[in-house]
Amino acid sequence: MMVDGFVDTKAELMELIDRDWSALNQFLNGLNLVQWLDVRNADGWTIKDHVAHLAAWEQSMIALLNGRPRYTGLQVSEELYLSEDVDAINEAIFVLHKDEPLDQVQTQFLATHQELMNLIRPMTDEDMWLPYAHFLPDEPGEGEGPPIIDKIYGNTTYHYREHLEWMQAQLRQV
Repeated sequence: MMVDGFVDTKAELMELIDRDWSALNQFLNGLNLVQWLDVRNADGWTIKDHVAHLAAWEQSMIALLNGRPRYTGLQVSEELYLSEDVDAINEAIFVLHKDEPLDQVQTQFLATHQELMNLIRPMTDEDMWLPYAHFLPDEPGEGEGPPIIDKIYGNTTYHYREHLEWMQAQLRQV
């Protein structure tokens, strides 16, 4: 059952990830090259930039689930990541990936998702409720942190829906 935008079980999480991943890819698969590369939002992002961004945040979850600091997955500095300035982090991600070829971004996007799903699938409901600190006990911050299911939810299904809405609106502006 959904509570405050999060889920309570791995089964619910997996169902939402599958649903929203499929919807996102159905949208992306229907785009032409101009839509991927030339239509920009107010921040200057193309659809390709949104996709690189989604992959970067999933890479941060891969790092986390493997016990590595998330900034390594995002490929930003530790200082920037620990600043918790999400806009600055997102700008750094944008700058890092903006000149990558579309086929490279698409390939990385699909491979990253597959790698993350391969880490999530064997997890149990009990694993999903382990606190953030279980995976990164030495990361600065207060307390144990949220259960990992909340972090996975926020960096997958929620993030897909959020960016899908933005990308659809971006294309409607043309």
